[in-house]
Amino acid sequence: MRKDRHKNPADASAHKEVLREDLKKLHAELPSAAKNLDDDLHALLREVANDIEQIVGDEPVEAQSGRERLEKLTVKFEVDHPRLANILGEIADTLGKLGI
Repeated sequence: MRKDRHKNPADASAHKEVLREDLKKLHAELPSAAKNLDDDLHALLREVANDIEQIVGDEPVEAQSGRERLEKLTVKFEVDHPRLANILGEIADTLGKLGI
């Protein structure tokens, strides 16, 4: 039987703290990566960052669509922006641990 990830508030709280740290890394990496991004990718990356901020802040958000966008961005950034792709991958992993 699979354990429901939302039953233990301590786990959710720990995962949200990891998301907060990953979000800080993402914001730190954005200025250098933004120089080489087209406007559409930059806008999409900002949307994902906003989704993550809403999740961390317990605001309602369409998490599934945000995670799908995050996964697409990770693939697009793997070659040209490996550090950014790594951060996005960590965020996607943490969202999965939260059941999102």
